[in-house]
Amino acid sequence: MAVLDFAPHLLSYCISSKGYTDENGDYHKGGTEWVDNYCRCDVVPSGKENVITYDDGTSGYYEYTVYNLPPDCREFKRGDKIKIAFFGSDEKEFEVKGFHRYQHQCKIWI
Repeated sequence: MAVLDFAPHLLSYCISSKGYTDENGDYHKGGTEWVDNYCRCDVVPSGKENVITYDDGTSGYYEYTVYNLPPDCREFKRGDKIKIAFFGSDEKEFEVKGFHRYQHQCKIWI
């Protein structure tokens, strides 16, 4: 008998820090750091590029919807970089197009 896994994929996200100038006037370049294997999720392709309309009236396209994120996960913003390890191995990088928190789960459109 087969067992269905509702969260077979792993989500990682990128934290970017901006550059700064110290008290001596020296500029220090910002960097990026990946938080690997942040949570398990389910990813469903949309079948085509679907349109998402933002609060400012502009629109964009998304190709996948990420489901089954824990309801207490971090708040993802438009433009954040995430990586999905499909079934824990084949990893691809995406840009967040939208995020919504529901009562029992969160969704990301990428």
